[in-house]
Amino acid sequence: MNILENKRVVLLSALFALGFAGLTYMGYDRSMQFSKTQAELKKIETKFQDYNEAELPPTAANRKAIVAACKEVDKISAEMQAEIEKYASYCYGDGKVLSPVDFQNQVRSAIAEVQNKANAQGCTLSAPAMDLGMASFKNAAATEAEVPYRSFQLKAVQRVAEAIINSGAPALDKVYCAPLPEEATNARKGKGAAYFPLSFQVAFNAKRGVDTDGQTDEKLSTLPRVMNTLLADKDFFLIVTGMAVESSISLPARDAYQEPSAPVAKGDDLGGEEEAQPETPAERIIAVRKTGSPDETVRVHLNIQVLYFNPSKGK
Repeated sequence: MNILENKRVVLLSALFALGFAGLTYMGYDRSMQFSKTQAELKKIETKFQDYNEAELPPTAANRKAIVAACKEVDKISAEMQAEIEKYASYCYGDGKVLSPVDFQNQVRSAIAEVQNKANAQGCTLSAPAMDLGMASFKNAAATEAEVPYRSFQLKAVQRVAEAIINSGAPALDKVYCAPLPEEATNARKGKGAAYFPLSFQVAFNAKRGVDTDGQTDEKLSTLPRVMNTLLADKDFFLIVTGMAVESSISLPARDAYQEPSAPVAKGDDLGGEEEAQPETPAERIIAVRKTGSPDETVRVHLNIQVLYFNPSKGK
């Protein structure tokens, strides 16, 4: 493989690595910085595309440029790995093995803690949310094989539920925990990927909010505060994979018809001495906002994934 082919392989790999870094850490860091992050990623992408498309002769100067680019990629890769290791370390926990009974007690304790926090914050927990999506494990023990994954999923769900309650949401309507993925079966056998997602869903009421640029979390409306809290979590690698926002206002199919106002027609004054004045133009119709107010209460449904790190692959 000659130097040009080497260059293409290295720099295309660099491009993909930088794209992953941006989407995972920069783009999800804080939602208010997304536009700025996109511009920075585009700049980096363009730089590496220029490297890849150029026909670089194997000179000392070009070799130096490629070596410098590779060092930049290595630095970013090391930073990514350090961030991943923080999430993985929290996921591994203290190494204690939970029994099915231990997990059952953990479920009951988490339910009580969230209920107490909701009562203190004036947040209503609807019936589909009270059990944190773990109703089947509250009165019946889980299997020993699924306890590690369900325990971690429960912790992530509790973290999200408390973030919603602390944001000032008036109601938490629903929590649903999805079945364990096939990767969990492989992980139990010491196989599979180094990490894989566990999925759950939450639904809650919130104030819609507005552009949050330059505002502190304390001054944000409910929905922006929730999103910032989830996406900046330092313990759980949370990924919002879907979001639906439904207004609580029922809009009519159409507004009642109003005939536009028009100037009254007048005849010519043939004997008048004053110059005729132009008629007043018809009144302009200005659109009225029917929905989308920052203070409007909406129902929010989030699909969320939390990454579970496979101990057999990471330690």
